[in-house]
Amino acid sequence: MTFEPVDLDHVAIRVRDIDEALEFYHDLLGLSIRDRERFERDEVPFVAVAAGGRHLHLVPTDEPFDVDGEHICILLRSNETDTRDAIEQLLDELREAGIEVEDDEPRERLGVYGRDWAAYVRDPDGRRIELKLY
Repeated sequence: MTFEPVDLDHVAIRVRDIDEALEFYHDLLGLSIRDRERFERDEVPFVAVAAGGRHLHLVPTDEPFDVDGEHICILLRSNETDTRDAIEQLLDELREAGIEVEDDEPRERLGVYGRDWAAYVRDPDGRRIELKLY
């Protein structure tokens, strides 16, 4: 039997507070919520948020965990022709919402689809989230 990896299905991360995580990933970044009802009925141990066809499973835990060295890159598209202006505007909105934006952001970075503007912010658990525009 042969097979070929073709794409990512999902990534699971631990979170301390599911509501705080959903406020960041859904309310502020716009990822759609999946499986909340199944989570509330104890059918699954996570609430998923989706970007395109990829899911991020938010798994609540009371146990200590360390997010140093982790980061997740979320691909964003903008209707603006100047992607630097678009990401600056988003970073201003995130700062106003109390989200930590790392120093000296945004910067041009290389990603899967080439070089464009990106910025690192921190989710409610302190995990680095790279927001990448194309």
